[in-house]
Amino acid sequence: MSAVSEPSSPELDVIGKAARLHYEYGLTHQEVAEILHISRVKVTRLLKQARDLGVVQIRVLPDVSPYAGLETELTRRFKIDEAVVVPTVADEREQRTALALAAARYLQRVLQHGMTVAIGLSRTVALVPQFVVDARPVSATFVSLVGGLRRVSMAANPYEGAERLALLFGGNAEHLLAPAIAGSPAIAEAFLSDPASARTLERAARADVALLGVGGVSSHTTLVDEEELTAEEISRLVKAGAVGDVAARFFDANGAAVKHEIDRRVVGLTLAQIRRIPLRIVIAGGAGKVDAIAGALRGELAAVVVLDAKTAKQILKDSAPKARN
Repeated sequence: MSAVSEPSSPELDVIGKAARLHYEYGLTHQEVAEILHISRVKVTRLLKQARDLGVVQIRVLPDVSPYAGLETELTRRFKIDEAVVVPTVADEREQRTALALAAARYLQRVLQHGMTVAIGLSRTVALVPQFVVDARPVSATFVSLVGGLRRVSMAANPYEGAERLALLFGGNAEHLLAPAIAGSPAIAEAFLSDPASARTLERAARADVALLGVGGVSSHTTLVDEEELTAEEISRLVKAGAVGDVAARFFDANGAAVKHEIDRRVVGLTLAQIRRIPLRIVIAGGAGKVDAIAGALRGELAAVVVLDAKTAKQILKDSAPKARN
């Protein structure tokens, strides 16, 4: 019986890509075939090879992205450190799950002893702790960079994510016990002037890493769904130029802060303070957030972006240089 020949490096890359899409992201053979531009029959053969070769064990061993080209183009176009692209899926909940899984894997790769990680307000960021696997003890501090929500039916507060990550990694958590958006600028100023809040935000501003979501400006944005803002207030923000928000701080198409009364009601870091955090990991996806993610990238609010493939392609298409007549 002849020995099975070892696959070449390019062949192993394709095997790894197929295995990751199928086993980690749960895509069907047909969906994998469409993404890799190969036949469904070949996908079946590649997945068998993955099992035979030991590529698939508890995890997919080759750290090969099926979207390496997109990731490279995003880093080049927007001058960011890294891009992580995941498959696009129709179901919003499943899409957030795929993004959170990739973000959790990235966080585990970069987290080191002594780091401080600032946690933003985001449904997707809130899912990240669920996908941390075999966390090694790290003497890190996880801290809220913005206040919380009154309700948590659709989005967890930053302090919940900080607490869960601290428990997983054996680190410490520090909370900002204040609303994300106060009832008035005067109330927000009172919270910001409180010594305990000021100390927490000072620590967040000195963080090494930030985990951030990006919100859109539709009537179904998280802040409206959670009754922190009204649809009318979102409409006024859009008229002022807003395309999205990071931690309740709204920004325009170039990532610049939108001057509006609501900004003076936020209890949290400013966009300028967020930009000064060295490793800013932005996690977001979906057609409704294309403009918002693009604005965050243009405005240097992200050093690393985790997004889905369809959104990545649309952002690159929209930002392509215009041909001269």
